[in-house]
Amino acid sequence: MIVEKVLRKKLEEYLSHVKEENTLYVTDLVRCPLKNHYEMIYKELAMSEVFTPAAILGDFVHVGLEDFIKNNFTNAQAEIEVEREILVNDKQIKIKGRIDALAEINGEKTVIEIKTARADKGLPHEHHKAQLQIYLWITGIRKGLLVYITPDRITEYPVNGAIDDAGIIRLAEETLKMSKTPRYPWECKYCVFSSVCPSKK
Repeated sequence: MIVEKVLRKKLEEYLSHVKEENTLYVTDLVRCPLKNHYEMIYKELAMSEVFTPAAILGDFVHVGLEDFIKNNFTNAQAEIEVEREILVNDKQIKIKGRIDALAEINGEKTVIEIKTARADKGLPHEHHKAQLQIYLWITGIRKGLLVYITPDRITEYPVNGAIDDAGIIRLAEETLKMSKTPRYPWECKYCVFSSVCPSKK
């Protein structure tokens, strides 16, 4: 009964998500641009990712830690929709995302990004830092905190300072033109679309 309810809820959430025109999501800017394209044309493959135990575990860790932050920090909020527009190649593009949590830490507003990982090797990951820097750019907040929960370690890393406009424009252009595929050399190893992708490394 519980498993069925969880899977149905995940399916509802996936099907309710609609991509907006002239909008790039923060996650689009820190992953292979082809993945965004393939999610549109290979919907069944994209949907299969939603139901992996690792994805579901990550969701529940997020919910639990977000609730903990809301109850234990000053002026804390969770799951906050944020957006900001920028001109990219003479076109107004909306950069949109959802912050895991926002709280006052040591008297300063802090954007908190929660991450789960299979192992603690190589933390913090470059794409996670980039994601948090984009959230800092959208919100105008100076301070960020990456919180990792892995089987081996629970740790956190401060990320101070937003990406600049030029960096956002570069990431948006790479995403829209699909010019950097994959964005990181390790992505293909974990990508559900690698079996159909000509750019697989």
